[in-house]
Amino acid sequence: MSNIPRPALVISMIGLIPFIVGALAILAPDTLPQIGWFDGGVSAGRALLSLYGTMILCFLAGSLWGFASRHGRKPGWIELGLAIAPVLALLFAMSNDPSRSCAVLVYAFAGLLLIECWYARRAIVVWWWLSLRIPLTIVVSLCLMIGAFA
Repeated sequence: MSNIPRPALVISMIGLIPFIVGALAILAPDTLPQIGWFDGGVSAGRALLSLYGTMILCFLAGSLWGFASRHGRKPGWIELGLAIAPVLALLFAMSNDPSRSCAVLVYAFAGLLLIECWYARRAIVVWWWLSLRIPLTIVVSLCLMIGAFA
């Protein structure tokens, strides 16, 4: 992880907080403070994981579009199609049941990581991207599995 730019590492670690808080709310309900709609209960934890996970997955997919198009690079159909595929998959797979949505997101993040690996093999993403994304995906997936199965 020493090759990851410090701002990217710190901001990414901060970005894990909602995932961890959501998982903690499920494992230890009512021990967290109420903030806005989040009441610290199990259902709020699952809703947080589902909502925030969807937002982060869409952000990361958009980042891939940006990588494919950077510095005058002319992206191909496959590169851009893979960048939007996780978002389209979520559109049709998400559910009103936050537990099911968390399970869908586990698969979506795994699929996104495979796409990121494909991008990395073609030197489309920045050189440190996978060093950051692999450990983050592991933590995110563990939190989402708690939301899906606990």
